[in-house]
Amino acid sequence: MSPKHSALAGHIEPVIESLILSTDDLHKIVQHVSAILSSVDLAVLFVFGWLLVPCMRIIYSFVNPATIKDKTLADKEDESEEGEDTGFERSYLFYAMDLLSQISRLALLVYTCDIAVVAFEAVGYKAEVASKVFAKILYTTWFARRAQTFKGYLIRKILYMAPKNCDKIKLINRIIDVIVFTLLFVKILDYLSLETGLAFGSIFAVGSTGALIISFASQEIAKGIMNGVEMATADRFFEGDNVHFGDGTQGYIVKMGFLRTKIRKYDASVIDIPNTQLGGQRIINISRTKTCRILTTVRFKYKDIQKIPKALEAAKEEISNACPNLIKKGKPFRAMISSFERDFVEATINCNFQTPPTGEEFWATREKMFLAIDRGINKSEIQYADPIYHLQQAS
Repeated sequence: MSPKHSALAGHIEPVIESLILSTDDLHKIVQHVSAILSSVDLAVLFVFGWLLVPCMRIIYSFVNPATIKDKTLADKEDESEEGEDTGFERSYLFYAMDLLSQISRLALLVYTCDIAVVAFEAVGYKAEVASKVFAKILYTTWFARRAQTFKGYLIRKILYMAPKNCDKIKLINRIIDVIVFTLLFVKILDYLSLETGLAFGSIFAVGSTGALIISFASQEIAKGIMNGVEMATADRFFEGDNVHFGDGTQGYIVKMGFLRTKIRKYDASVIDIPNTQLGGQRIINISRTKTCRILTTVRFKYKDIQKIPKALEAAKEEISNACPNLIKKGKPFRAMISSFERDFVEATINCNFQTPPTGEEFWATREKMFLAIDRGINKSEIQYADPIYHLQQAS
């Protein structure tokens, strides 16, 4: 078998030999690099990249000495921890100089890439488009990052002015991040395709089986993302909310992602659920419920049946006095005999309160209600039947 028909045999040594540079190759590299290398260029890029900001900080401190004299004690304590601050870092001049400094540092990277490309071309390698592609990708990525930084600044300003819309603003922030990264990825592929002639469509054409797998995977990812966006934009719940889902899942929303949602259950365990499983479920957002109902039953002996209505009225009066958040209009407030059982008479007490059905306030209200019931019953001098009471529902 001749070397040209082999997969590996006979091809390793030529590759190694091509990587070994001869004296003539080194001489060519030096000549070509020397022809484009300029000490003035390097000096300008170095000064703008590393010395511009420190020099402007010194000049700023001399031109604006009042910013140093007018510092409070707290500012000076912060300086001792974080370094000296002359106010320059909070000025528009600093941001302008910092941008110029970053551009110069990136330019030095492009300059280095140009030198590497010239060196490769000097020994016969074709790399004429590498420098252009590298420069376009580098500056486009930098611009995308700067746009994200500016977006973060605007988000913080909006949060300061409208803290109640924190969850919606966070969602918008995530959506913008996805859009920026998607556009950046597409633009990089575009640069590579235009400058290098790579046909990226052929890379993804991996046959009918591979295309089918990618199609199904893409559908699941897109479905998960759409469900995540729909849940957030529908304003049904946000991070930190106490929720009950239709499948029985209950707990606090820890993190909402585009594909998955983390929920901390009441036993402190954290469950990670795909958004495709949460999208169409019924949900009760306990954190947004402003009222609660506490329904309980009390059991009495048959010998005291004629005294029960008076005892229940006394219990209602005690509840009204003990619980100022009791709702008396618009929702039921009842205490009545509800059932005749074999060994006892059962009475139901139904109360609604202007209190969310979760948290310390709810449990404190529940305790006050039970203690008030007991005080009212004791005033009537009747006895409970065992067991005394049973909590049926709190909603």
